[in-house]
Amino acid sequence: MQARRPGGVAFCMKQRRVGRDAGVFSRKLTVGRRRSKLGGMTRVWQTLGIVVLAFALVRPALADQAAVHYNEGLNLKRQGKTAEAIEEVKLAIAARKDYAAAWFTLGNLYRSQGEYDNALGAYQKTVALQPANADARANLGALYIRMKRVEEGIKELVSAISLDDTNYDARATLGMAYRQKGDYPKAIIHLRRATEIKPDEALAWTNLGVALGKTDEKQEAIAAFKKAIQIDPQNGQHHFNLAVVYRQQKRPDDAIPEYQEAVKLDPLLSAAYYDMGLLYSQDRRYDEALGAFKKYLATNDKHDPASERDAQERIKSLETAAKKK
Repeated sequence: MQARRPGGVAFCMKQRRVGRDAGVFSRKLTVGRRRSKLGGMTRVWQTLGIVVLAFALVRPALADQAAVHYNEGLNLKRQGKTAEAIEEVKLAIAARKDYAAAWFTLGNLYRSQGEYDNALGAYQKTVALQPANADARANLGALYIRMKRVEEGIKELVSAISLDDTNYDARATLGMAYRQKGDYPKAIIHLRRATEIKPDEALAWTNLGVALGKTDEKQEAIAAFKKAIQIDPQNGQHHFNLAVVYRQQKRPDDAIPEYQEAVKLDPLLSAAYYDMGLLYSQDRRYDEALGAFKKYLATNDKHDPASERDAQERIKSLETAAKKK
């Protein structure tokens, strides 16, 4: 059927209706596609939501599992079961890679077993996770010192002190490191601070005394050794250290009783016998000198060839003199 518009232009009504129907169909198709896309996107977001939720639920579970293994490791450590403790702490780390406390404990456990390379890796991981952990840096520094990596050790110990000026272990170990290097002024500074932090720690006082004894401050060294003896009177090494300073000051009457107390408390303290032999010889107490040098040779396990030869020669000389009487 045709119709005419004003102006005589004819057009097809049926064709127009088809066109309108096609347009409707096209719009329906477009809407359908949009709905399909939206539905797909909805399913994707739903899936992602499930994954995120699952992760959120799993993470606390892993954290709880890590804590369980870690606490069990500490319990085994207290029982002296170091090997089993190591395995439990490793399981804690496997459950939570960034578990700094577990890494630190693992380092301590490995160090107690003499596994220094493994301990080093654990301490380094702790410091990487917690750069401001003064205890971790102090232990790392001490381990470097033990492994003869002195400069690296000093660097870590200085860092530990900068983070915590009251860290006793860092101060004491740094003082000993400087003493080993022969830098006695720096050693004295840190060892003095260590005695201030822990005034009842005998080891800090005796290490301070040794450092002071290497300088002209002999009286302060004596005071430090006496303090160590006051705190820990049953330690033969403290008495030996005090006797050495007395001998250096040419005070044999003060030195000999301290040497005698040292070997009474620690019969294997061979250096004390050697020094007593020298003092007895100077005092013409030859029989006692002979006995002291013989005990030195019997107890010396450090294999000091020079001192051993000297003791042997002195024994021969003393025995020869005794025969001539």
